[in-house]
Amino acid sequence: MEKKVDLKGFGSVAIHAGHQKESNQAHLVPIYASSTFVFDDAEQGMRRFSGKEDGFIYSRWGNPTAAEAERKITAMESFGIQDENGNPLPLKALMHASGMAAITTLLLATLKPGDKVLTHFSLYGGTEEILQNVLPELGIESIITDLRDPQKAEDMLKADPAIKMLYLETPANPTIQCVDLDELCKLARKHAKLVACDNTFATPYLQQPFKYGVDFVVHSTTKFLNGHGTAIGGVLLGKDLERMNGKVYKMYKTLGGTPNPFDTFMLINGMKTLEVRMDRHCSNAMQVAKFLDTHAAIAMVNYNGLEHHPDHKIAMKQMKHPGAMMSFELKNGFDGGVAFMNKLRMCTRTVSLGTCDTLICHPASMTHYSVPAEARKKYGISDGLIRMSVGMENVEDIIADLNQALQ
Repeated sequence: MEKKVDLKGFGSVAIHAGHQKESNQAHLVPIYASSTFVFDDAEQGMRRFSGKEDGFIYSRWGNPTAAEAERKITAMESFGIQDENGNPLPLKALMHASGMAAITTLLLATLKPGDKVLTHFSLYGGTEEILQNVLPELGIESIITDLRDPQKAEDMLKADPAIKMLYLETPANPTIQCVDLDELCKLARKHAKLVACDNTFATPYLQQPFKYGVDFVVHSTTKFLNGHGTAIGGVLLGKDLERMNGKVYKMYKTLGGTPNPFDTFMLINGMKTLEVRMDRHCSNAMQVAKFLDTHAAIAMVNYNGLEHHPDHKIAMKQMKHPGAMMSFELKNGFDGGVAFMNKLRMCTRTVSLGTCDTLICHPASMTHYSVPAEARKKYGISDGLIRMSVGMENVEDIIADLNQALQ
């Protein structure tokens, strides 16, 4: 039986929610490394395939280890949120092999030829790739505008009835821009559009998009939810249970982007410490941002915790804390970015984010090296931009390493 305790704190939910006893009374959920599951008799098989009985059939369709991860994430994303009747908000989650697999399921299950997606500048590169280069071949277009201006969003919605969905990423990658979830969801409801939000950077501890009325949330669970860089994963959550259990689940099964049980086991154990990890990440990030903001080698710091940042008020409106992600502009451009990266001693030179150690990348020479400079600048990715996921080391050591690398 699942624990029925009315948990009052997010940290308790992160540790206990979603766990169900299994026959051998294992303390932690086992790794169910089985491709398929057996039936007691033919009649049970028929009940399961017809949907008259809950139970597992085939791990591409669902696995007990992944199911615990799904229950835990739904509990965190819905923590403290009520539906229109005052009941706890019901959500459905589907674990995926990666964040991109979750995004692909979302888009292919909800859009059809002729539909359009309204989104904004500065998105994760994989998301931009599927919106700009994959979906158009299926007859689905994307429209990009500055959604930090709600009037521009409404103008677009009025002008083009083919828009089916608003796709949001806040804070966005890698510029850390924020959009107003509340205002954009109100516009979407007014014009009967779907809203999806990538909540990877914030995590449900810092931001709960369902509170503002979004229809879907996606995460790359590889990042802060796992927290240790040990497994790739993704999740798609939705509040329309009929849609999630119907068309979305059918697309999920068909595409086959389901996770393996070992990776979801690693995720489950990582999520248990999400609250305490994020508190340390965020505390360090604020101190690092203040240090960088006054450094002579830095032209600009993109961190929503700084009061002069243009998105500071939006971030504080919808986030518990501005988070652990930031980017900053070096004054001496591309060469300065390469030199800075080469001088790092403790901080880790790598892509990705959300692990215990501080991760730093230079998009112009790494993730966006193949993108023409003019195209990068259009999305706010300059030659001297550095992206940083602030880790959990002692903050004086992070600052000391950054300081010596900036000399």
